[in-house]
Amino acid sequence: MNKCNWEVIDEFLSPQEYERFVAWITDQVSAGMVEQVPVQESYAGPGFEEKWFRCIVESETWRLVSPQVPFRGYWGPIE
Repeated sequence: MNKCNWEVIDEFLSPQEYERFVAWITDQVSAGMVEQVPVQESYAGPGFEEKWFRCIVESETWRLVSPQVPFRGYWGPIE
């Protein structure tokens, strides 16, 4: 776990879980702990919504890929 308390999510279990996560990360951005940064290279390819976030405390960047059936989304570090 990192200083922003982020853990990898290999897939979201439901659309509601994804929406709760989006609200949570948005709150972290509003609190100034996290900033959204431009996507440099898409994880899932064209047609998938993807956003990158940087933990200001650690300067670590993670990606959030929205679910799109049958893909269930992803949250994890940029490698």
